[in-house]
Amino acid sequence: MVARALPYRRSRAALRRAEHSENTRTLVVALAANGVITAAKLVAGLLSGSTAMLAEAAHSLADSLNELLLGVSLRHARRPPDADHPFGHGRARYLWAFLAAVSSFLVGGCVSIALAVHQLGQPEPLGNATAAWAVLLVAFLAEGTSWVQGMRQAAREAGERGISVKRHLLRSSDPIVRAVVVEDSAALLGVLLAAGGLLFSRAAGDNRADAIASLLIGVLLALTAVGLARPLADFLIGRSLPPEQVEKLRAVLAASPVVEEILSLQVVYTGPEEVVVAAVHPSSRLTADELAQAMDEVDTALRAASPVVADVFLDLTRHRGAPPRV
Repeated sequence: MVARALPYRRSRAALRRAEHSENTRTLVVALAANGVITAAKLVAGLLSGSTAMLAEAAHSLADSLNELLLGVSLRHARRPPDADHPFGHGRARYLWAFLAAVSSFLVGGCVSIALAVHQLGQPEPLGNATAAWAVLLVAFLAEGTSWVQGMRQAAREAGERGISVKRHLLRSSDPIVRAVVVEDSAALLGVLLAAGGLLFSRAAGDNRADAIASLLIGVLLALTAVGLARPLADFLIGRSLPPEQVEKLRAVLAASPVVEEILSLQVVYTGPEEVVVAAVHPSSRLTADELAQAMDEVDTALRAASPVVADVFLDLTRHRGAPPRV
């Protein structure tokens, strides 16, 4: 018998995303914004002596590294399936996104907290803050532009699925749009914290407010990193499609006249917006030709019912034999 390798099928959602390449555009906008303001914040922090500005420079640097790692993830995920990776390399997106979250915690959060502790222990007077105020204004506008691009993509994708933007960001299997929106939201809040630290330090003549702002920026980055990393760990392990979507596929199977029993239904992500479906026991009254035709129809119905279904594997056994001995 000659083994024949069947081509790996892609989901409609993944093919549409690859065609539009909106993830790449969102990443480029975010990276351009963060690259410019990282240098500006660093210069302004050194000129003004503001710890919060230096913390914001570390924040923007961490975000820039994140976008670079997410860009690497897109490149790796495009590699075709091979003998060692029969379902493709889609989960590489989750690995690189997880590393991006870790880098944000280490580069941004830890550096910001360390700067705050140093400033509180050995306070130094603030210098001319004019440059810092100008940079904060430009940073807010740049981060806002990136945030709008990310939210526009999230809103469009949520509309395609008929769900709210909030639910889409919480449940989406695509790590890029969630990472960009969350990071830009944290960046906007970080700019406001740095501005508040400068303002209170000037008003009170005490730079401890600036150091506390740096500390809060570090805590904000740490919480953001943990919040982004947690769902990625689930997808790396092998997360199921949300229950309501699994039930939709179960209803499709139950409606098929050729399905005798649904003994098991496993729907697991193999990459962003792609799942494989493993199911059912068909009727034993079918001939071989009828069985092949019926299973093709079930396959087509499942793929039509959900845009994220990439491939379908139908188990013809009843799973009622004696369990194997350990």
